[in-house]
Amino acid sequence: MRDIWIVAENAAWAATLVSAAKSLDQDCAITAFVRGDEAAAKDAVTYGAASAFALPLPAAGLWEDYAPALAEKAKADKPAFILISSSRRGRDLAAKTAALLDAPSFSDAAQLALSGDTFSCGTSVFGGTAVRTASTSAPVVIVTLGAKSYEPAAADASRSGAVATLPYSAGAAKVTERKPREKQSVNLPEATKVVGVGRGFSEEKDLAAARELAAAIGAEVGCSRPIAEFFKWMPEECYVGISGQVLKPQLYVAVGISGQAQHTFGVRDAKVIVSINKDEECLMHQNADYYIVGTWQDAIPAIIKAAKA
Repeated sequence: MRDIWIVAENAAWAATLVSAAKSLDQDCAITAFVRGDEAAAKDAVTYGAASAFALPLPAAGLWEDYAPALAEKAKADKPAFILISSSRRGRDLAAKTAALLDAPSFSDAAQLALSGDTFSCGTSVFGGTAVRTASTSAPVVIVTLGAKSYEPAAADASRSGAVATLPYSAGAAKVTERKPREKQSVNLPEATKVVGVGRGFSEEKDLAAARELAAAIGAEVGCSRPIAEFFKWMPEECYVGISGQVLKPQLYVAVGISGQAQHTFGVRDAKVIVSINKDEECLMHQNADYYIVGTWQDAIPAIIKAAKA
C-alpha cells in the first residue's frame, strides 16, 4: 500500500486532493496537511484521509515556510507522492519542497496515471496550446493540482483518524503588511456557468449587456486578459486564462473573445463552450461546442429573451 500525502490550503481543496490520490491508488494511505487549526485537519479526515496535520500560519508567516518541515518528515516517512494545492503560494511550496528532497515536481498536472512504479501525467506546454505527457519512476513525486482538477471527495462524518499539528518554523522572509483586496461578489472557480467578455466590447458601459445575460442564465461574469489588465474594466481576479483563473464550469459563454491560447487554456475543461463572435474564422469558434456568428448586440438580447421565456 502506497503512502500519499496531500497538502491543501483549506479543507475544501483537501477534498479534491483526496480524490486525486485515490485515482492513483484506491488502496493508498492518505496523510493530509491542511492550512489552519486542528478543526480544519479533522475535516480532511472526513474526506478520506487516514490521518491529518494542521498547519497553522502566523500572521507574519509564509505558506512556503512549511517546506523544510514537510521535507524532513518526508525523508523519514517516505511517501510515494505529495499532492499540493496549485495556488500561487502552493506552487512555491511545491518547488521548495521538491528542491529540498531532490524530487521531480509537476505543476498544474492533469490525467494522473500509475503503471507499476512509473507515474505519468499531462502538463501544458507552449502557453497551453499543447499537453505533454511526462513520466518518472522517482521514489517520491511532487504534483500540484487545481481546485477543480478532480471531483471532490464526499465528506463522511463517521470517518476517524489521528490529528496533530505540524509546528511552523519561520524562514528568512516575513510578511510585514497585508492589504486585503476589495471583496468582489464574483467567485469564478465555484461557478457552474460563466459568461466571458473580450475585446469585442468597445466600451466599458457595454459590459452591462453581458451582466444582464449572466443574470438571465444564472452565471458569473469573467473576462479575457486585456479587459482586466489593459483596460481595467474588471478586477484582475476576473480574468480567465493560463495566468489567471482556470475554470471547469458546466457552461462557458465567450462573448467577443478571439480565443487565443492563453484564454482557451482557462476554459478547456468546461463541459459546454458557446462562442459569440462576428468573425466566423475566430479561434474561439474552433474551440466551441456551439457558436453564433454575429454581433453581441444581436445575440445577447435574443438569448436573454429565450432564457426568460
